[in-house]
Amino acid sequence: MSADRQAIVVSFADGNRFSPRVQRTERLVSALEREFDFRVGRVPGPPGRAPGPLKTTLPRRVARRALRPLVLDPFEIRARFALRRWKPSARGALLIGWPFSPIYIAASQLHAAGIPYVVDVGDSWALADPAPAPWSRLLPRRRARAAETFLWRHASAGVVTTERHAHGLRALFPGLDLLVRPNGYTSADEPTVGSEDLGAAPEAPNRAPTQNDRELRLVQFGSVNPFKLSIGEWLSKLRRSAALTRVRFANYGSVDRPDLLESEDPAVVIELHEPVEWARARQIARGFDAAVVTANRDPAQLPSRAIQYQTLPVPRVAVTASSDPGELGAFAARRPGFIAVDVESPEDVPRLISHLRRPWPEDELRPPATDSWEAVARQVVRFAIEAWERERTAGRRDGERVATAPG
Repeated sequence: MSADRQAIVVSFADGNRFSPRVQRTERLVSALEREFDFRVGRVPGPPGRAPGPLKTTLPRRVARRALRPLVLDPFEIRARFALRRWKPSARGALLIGWPFSPIYIAASQLHAAGIPYVVDVGDSWALADPAPAPWSRLLPRRRARAAETFLWRHASAGVVTTERHAHGLRALFPGLDLLVRPNGYTSADEPTVGSEDLGAAPEAPNRAPTQNDRELRLVQFGSVNPFKLSIGEWLSKLRRSAALTRVRFANYGSVDRPDLLESEDPAVVIELHEPVEWARARQIARGFDAAVVTANRDPAQLPSRAIQYQTLPVPRVAVTASSDPGELGAFAARRPGFIAVDVESPEDVPRLISHLRRPWPEDELRPPATDSWEAVARQVVRFAIEAWERERTAGRRDGERVATAPG
């Protein structure tokens, strides 16, 4: 097959089928192959055949520790090892981050080979980080900023998930063509990536809320980590302000920071469960009054799970920071079944209770087709192909001008 019908997808996000970047990679590869008839070369390789971590030996552990103050991030050494003999050949490439150092390394080789590439990232890297770095990370921070500058300066175009990220990049790179497109959702009848059963999850009672019900049942599907807002006190305020006898909050997902859910109110009951496949999550959600998605501490970020929440058969609650509702608040304002509430303000409680207690016909909770993974992947891939073609056309014109210039 000629290079004109080949595409490269670089993504070092692996090992966790629930990862938004893993799911995005799978969807974009599938769209390139099935809808646009490209043969896709995956770097570092397809799932299950990509090179794993370097074998751990004492010399390598010593070398890794010695290099830690210098490397861009923990993936740089692995990426340089995986790409050391790479000879790219394709019509264009799609570079998917996080992680970031591998797509920078790939970009430098693609640029040298004259292959146009489009960058697709979920978060910012170093240029948008105003926080001062500790002295031990000054050199890596300087290297990261130089690497990110190179990455965007030579990109044919870029795809980001929020308007704020796009605004920041346009200020730094005015000529950069950007598409804002968050992840898509998996429909109710569609299997998720790696959809084998994860094991037993507790059965949730399937009963509808009533006007006289003094218990509120909330569920969250996702990780609780240091990047999330603390909502334990919000749960307590919610119970007191709404005069509820009990608030039950169940989380299905990894919990690195259980303290973010802790409440001193004994009538706030916290349940922690293992993550479940999304088909199972939809079943579980039927036993709750609402599904909660918690904002990140950085309001410029949109939790990817918020998009998938649109397929749940219950109303949705976006808990946002009081200082800035951010991207999650803006998303909730434009999507069916959502309500955004302030994590610190009890004044939002009556509005929240009214939102949850009203009848919710199925058609009022139905997600827009434009947010489906099929629509998202098609739009991103078409955008990337058009950017590759513009770059190739501009290159041919530049070559023609050089060839015809008087000597």
